[in-house]
This record gives sequence, C-alpha cells and structure tokens, in this order.
Amino acid sequence: MQNVVVVRSSNRPIDEQCGACVANLVNLGATLVTQTGSSDVALQRNESLTRAVNFVRAESERPFDVVLMVDDDMVFGTRAAGLVIAHCRATGNVASACYALGNGDVAFERMPNGRYMGGLGFLAIPVATLVSLATRAPVYVADDGQEFWEFTSTGAELCDDGKRRWRGEDYRLTRALGGADLLPVAVGHLKSKVVLPDRARFEALTGASRLSSVAPEAATAPQHEAFSPA
Repeated sequence: MQNVVVVRSSNRPIDEQCGACVANLVNLGATLVTQTGSSDVALQRNESLTRAVNFVRAESERPFDVVLMVDDDMVFGTRAAGLVIAHCRATGNVASACYALGNGDVAFERMPNGRYMGGLGFLAIPVATLVSLATRAPVYVADDGQEFWEFTSTGAELCDDGKRRWRGEDYRLTRALGGADLLPVAVGHLKSKVVLPDRARFEALTGASRLSSVAPEAATAPQHEAFSPA
C-alpha cells in the first residue's frame, strides 16, 4: 500500500468494521486523508479530493500514484484493495470494486466507451488522472476562505431520451474521470446488514461469463471475496 492515498469523507461516526478495514491499509503503508463535518456529499467529495491533490503535490519526494476513495460504509479485505490498486497501476485506468446497493442492484451504469460510471464507495484513481481533472475544474471559495476544486456536483441534466434526469455527484465524477473499469472484486456495503453484490446482476450488467476468484481473507478480516469462476 505504499504510495497510496486513501480518501475517506463522512459526516457521521465511522463504523467499526469500516474503520478496521481502513486501518489495515494504513498499517501496510497507505496514507489517510479525511474530511468530516458536512452533510453535503458533493461538498465532501470536492474538499477531500482537493486535500488529497494538495497533499500529493506537497509530498513531492514520495511518488504517490493512486488515490483510493473509500466510503464510510464499506467493508473489505486488504487483498481486495490490492487487486483494485494493482489494476489501476497496470492499466492507468480508474478502477472500482463491485458492490451492491441496499436493494441488491450493482451501483454502476455502462458508458458508451465500455467503462462504467457509478458509486465512489471503493474507487482507485491514478494520481495523474485526478490532477489532470483538477486543472480543468472550476475553483470555489469556502466560507473560511479556503479554495477547493469543484470536481463534481449534483443536478439535473438532459439525457439521450430527451428527458432531464437527476445525476448524483458519484456518477458525474466517475464520468468526468473517463469512466471506471468495474472489476470482479466484491466488497461489502454496510446497510442494516452487510450487502454483497449478486453474481447474476454483475454478469447481466457487464456481459461477463467467467469471473476470476479471490481467496477469502484471514479469519480476522471481513469474510468477503470476489465472485467465483463460472
């Protein structure tokens, strides 16, 4: 986890399971950047990513190459994190683990370029890609005078069917980054219980017929794993 910046934003106490998962990454060498205190999710995203970019630029002697966004309700093992980060480094693409919403749906939508826009719960971004987006993003000033990049926002927009639909900050950010590679690596999403993505829904979305497996973590880690081969 060397040269990885983990970005976590929240306006609530961090769940113990999620906190332990993030602590495992920090113990392996990742650096944690946090943002708290705002109920505006888009604002949280913008301010935490701005802090991450500023941190990476200030630490010029250390070659940070990946920013890993982790929501405060994700449950995962270090092996899953390693697979997503490794793919991001090997391809230079934004990459996401697969996770489910409370209703069981996979939180992503296919883009025309074959990549996906969707949730930011477990998203690895090449530092170069994030810095490039910052150079094109407008800047806003907070009440305390600090400046932040507006990487994303929420709002209605005109869609291909001619209707205006609401787009959340997560879909807009992943789209602005060029889309994400959606990997067959399942991580847990804490709701009233931990929700894992359904294999059939993943395959229906991606068209995949065979998915690589990931061995379960050690007994002390959350027991979540990637989809098994068909």
